[in-house]
Amino acid sequence: MSDAPTTVMTRLRDETRDLHASAEGKAFQRRMLSGELSREEYVRWLEQMLQVHHALEAHLRRLWSSDPDFAALREEQFQEPYLLADLAALDGASGSHAPLPATAALIADIERAGGETPLALLGYHYVLEGSNNGNRFIARRLAPALGLVHGEGDRYLDPYGEAQPALWARFKQDMEAVGFSSAQADLLVAAARRMFAGIGAISDELAEAPPAT
Repeated sequence: MSDAPTTVMTRLRDETRDLHASAEGKAFQRRMLSGELSREEYVRWLEQMLQVHHALEAHLRRLWSSDPDFAALREEQFQEPYLLADLAALDGASGSHAPLPATAALIADIERAGGETPLALLGYHYVLEGSNNGNRFIARRLAPALGLVHGEGDRYLDPYGEAQPALWARFKQDMEAVGFSSAQADLLVAAARRMFAGIGAISDELAEAPPAT
């Protein structure tokens, strides 16, 4: 049997599997996958994700240019512009919904990591970048249900189109090429677990939000 060490991407996948499944199993996420969300609910979700991405990507852009540990980042992975474009296509504005308590808590955790353990931010990013694999399938259900024209309101869910598998494979290769130590991988896994838990908490609060009046 091989004694090769477990790679960082394998660890991220295997050691977050439980929280990944929990986040995907939330009622709000199931309704999204089934194409059952109203336009207002979809906008609320995009607004919360915009605030998360805004906080995270401000740090990532700074680190990307100065720290070789962030060499796996590429311009197309910064998804705040996709969210802004979707919100403009849907309602002509962004910032109309305040952060939910779960969103605010996740952003506070991101800000804390940015100041104390910057490498952890790459663990948060792993979760959001990996979500594009499943979000493509959500887009195929939700966009027709909401009457969206492809590319106008669903860009965040499907930013890469048919290039998704190739870009995910490249991201994995680039992450492995960095050569993270075991201790660094521990930090990335812990951050990814917090991100999955945070996204799950946001979904729970969105499911409990009162309908628009």
